[in-house]
Amino acid sequence: MIYFLSLLALTLNPFVWKKKIRNKRFIAAQTGRFVLGLLLVFLMTYFRLIDHTWQAFLSYGSLFWGFFLLLDMMYKKEKTVSVNAAAGLLLLLFFAYLHFLYPLTVTKAKYDFAAAKTTIVAKPEASMDEQHIPVVPEKYARYKSEKVLGELSHVSYYELGHTSLQKIDGHLYWVTPIEYSGFFKWLKSHKIPGYIRMSAENENANAVLVKKEMKYVPSAYYFENLKRLVRAQHQTPILFDPSFEPDESGKPYYVVAYGYYQKLRQIPEIQGVYVVDPQNGKIRNYTLKNLPGFIDQAIPSTVAEAWNTWYGENIHGFWNKLFAQEDMKRPTEWSQSDEVNGVFDHNLELNWFTDFTRPKSGSGAMVGYSMLNTRTGKMIYYASANGLLNGKSAMNVAEKTFKQNKYEAGIPNLYTIYGQETWVVPLMDSNHVLRELMLIHGKNENVYSAETDKRTLFDSYKYALATKLGDDHAVPTDSALLKKMTGSITHVYRYYDEEAHQTVSQFMVDNNEKIFTVTSGQNPYSVFLKAGGQVSFQYVDTNERVSAVKTLQIEGKK
Repeated sequence: MIYFLSLLALTLNPFVWKKKIRNKRFIAAQTGRFVLGLLLVFLMTYFRLIDHTWQAFLSYGSLFWGFFLLLDMMYKKEKTVSVNAAAGLLLLLFFAYLHFLYPLTVTKAKYDFAAAKTTIVAKPEASMDEQHIPVVPEKYARYKSEKVLGELSHVSYYELGHTSLQKIDGHLYWVTPIEYSGFFKWLKSHKIPGYIRMSAENENANAVLVKKEMKYVPSAYYFENLKRLVRAQHQTPILFDPSFEPDESGKPYYVVAYGYYQKLRQIPEIQGVYVVDPQNGKIRNYTLKNLPGFIDQAIPSTVAEAWNTWYGENIHGFWNKLFAQEDMKRPTEWSQSDEVNGVFDHNLELNWFTDFTRPKSGSGAMVGYSMLNTRTGKMIYYASANGLLNGKSAMNVAEKTFKQNKYEAGIPNLYTIYGQETWVVPLMDSNHVLRELMLIHGKNENVYSAETDKRTLFDSYKYALATKLGDDHAVPTDSALLKKMTGSITHVYRYYDEEAHQTVSQFMVDNNEKIFTVTSGQNPYSVFLKAGGQVSFQYVDTNERVSAVKTLQIEGKK
């Protein structure tokens, strides 16, 4: 039925047809116009895969139909042809208005749409389980995946697809689908051997090939193309970019989000997803309210980027965005990455994360950050993050720390670790090989840990929190990190820290092999510690031999 629109390419003036119906040149011209109309409809439906809706017709058809109506000016001597030309000109003006002026008039409406999905809260209440904090950067995962890809037979047929962070069986992985490298490679193969998976939690893990043959993928052609397969069965919804998501058993699926536009194709609203089995092409439809548990991403990153931008920049409408910029904030822009990053929260639910800064160029502090749930589309904005380092500043701190090594910082992510908002920053060499891991305190860039392994990294960060945040008695807030001990001192060692201008005392107590460290800044009486004295204290428990004392009570001293 959609191809009947090709008839609009013909001259729609009965007086012209009546006079020239026997004119061969006229019939040839009309035939050419009809063929051109067929070609345009084919291109828009087969390649662009546009939705079959009246909004799509207005958005695209006004340009093409207006052009064909203006072509009727070649018959300007005939009756009412001027009406055709005027209608064509109006359609072209409508197209220009719809695409260039109308979007400016709905600037505030876009903010209202995003704000309706947003809840403003203070800082997160729960700390992230360090086991599930990904420390492997995407670039390193792709570097490892390239090695696995190179081991395939007929490797020239394939290339890596888009790498995404996924939760599979309670753990986080970087998952990369394999795609065809071109049309002729698809003709020769007609099957994808599987996908590549690598732990995002374990920096020592290797990428592995999961052998699951697939036929319907985004890089295939004709009706083996994933989105074309979906469009053939579902003509009216807007189809968004697919995501690759294996289930808990490792079986691969593609998830194609669908929805509709508001405000004449200006505001995308996600309604649900089509889940495609790439092995047999079977499609299932799920709304956002009844998504299967294994699906992490129902809201595409491009949609999340738009919603965040509207929420930050459009608060008081177009003119404020252009001039005064009152109450305006901008999401961080990354040069080689999406503006939003996938972050799993303490419930292991995927969120699109981005931090916001002031419109002023070069601002190093954020004014807040957002977490957009990728299953529900609901967004939480954390306003209390005002003054924290933004993502780019965290990258700068990491790269300057290893300036001599010339390491490149990966995209950082912000987590609540031990009750403190903390940037997790991986560092790689020029070949994208992971070399160092850093945890950087969100408010104080001088409080950080840098290690080559995850376990030591977090232990060192506990120690840094306890010793470098001075009088912040709320650190660390996770009570599981603080332990109490009472005992008799067996050994004491004391030295003066010239950099900190204070005396550091290290001591041991009976029946314990740990070495405890306390400074004169924490407790001025600590300089009088001696063997045989009785002490009660709280310390930061780590797996290291040396632990930092948080509070110290010496017998006989208040």
